Amino acid sequence: MDELLNYLIVILMTTGVIFGGKAFWDWKKNRVPRLDLKELEAERAQFLQENFDKATTDYNFLETARENLNDRELSAQLKRLQRTARNLLNHLEKNPERIALAYKFIDYYQDRAVKIVKQYQELEETHLSTGRVEELKARMKQTLAALDDAYQDQFEHVLNDHIISVDAELKVMEQQLDAEGIKRKTIDVGQVDEYGNVRIDTDLLDQPMELEPKRKFFPQGMQKRKRPHYDDSTDLAPFPEEDRPQIVQTKLIQSALAIFLGSFGAHKFYQGRTIQGILYFLLSWTTLPMWISILEGIRYLFMPVEDFYEQYINRDKGRGTRD
Repeated sequence: MDELLNYLIVILMTTGVIFGGKAFWDWKKNRVPRLDLKELEAERAQFLQENFDKATTDYNFLETARENLNDRELSAQLKRLQRTARNLLNHLEKNPERIALAYKFIDYYQDRAVKIVKQYQELEETHLSTGRVEELKARMKQTLAALDDAYQDQFEHVLNDHIISVDAELKVMEQQLDAEGIKRKTIDVGQVDEYGNVRIDTDLLDQPMELEPKRKFFPQGMQKRKRPHYDDSTDLAPFPEEDRPQIVQTKLIQSALAIFLGSFGAHKFYQGRTIQGILYFLLSWTTLPMWISILEGIRYLFMPVEDFYEQYINRDKGRGTRD
């Protein structure tokens, strides 16, 4: 009886860890960031916070709507819009004094995008497929596609002072190079050739592209340990950054299963490695699987996300089948 009670307690603890982790990541995804407005006047700070809250609310609505749309074309258009909007909101969160510059994006463009998506959803709920309804839905898609350029123009408008500053610094440097007799190489940036490809450097079109790995220097005795599972010569993660929360959640679930239910092979079954899970289960009457699984769970918990992805997600995709 006591042993059964202990098993029930372990199962309840595991369930709490899993659902608690999911609730945490849902909260983190939908949270409204609070701006650092201590140095601004109270009235202006309230105005900026209200505008930023409206922008994030509209963004979250569009993100939820995009995930629930059945129309792939419209979903793809919203994905492009959301990418620009996310980058702009991240920039405004770090530079709240520039929120006022994005008033047209907040009060007009994104606001209209929300309104169009709501109207599109209402038309979808009617299940009408008449010519007039289909024409109206097509015009909605065209309007949202045009908003992509409007979003980018607004982002450039917000960055205008930074762009002007960088441009001025470049002009000073160019003048200094010219004064010292150092020739600057001409690059035809943005030119399109007869095949529709954007030219970067006309002198290099016929030469094979060679990527020289980045050279990193560390103080003696502080050399960086190289990770074996992905290319350390670049700073790119082996997965899209928007997938990181889901991968972290999988890592936490797998760690909890290993620590609390590992003696029964729960984490191996979760990974899809059925044979290993059966072996753990058959040996569960001994203490060996329990200690091994606890060590595995601790390893999962403290393993870098990139390594976890390569070892337990990407590798299984590459093999096509699991144990």
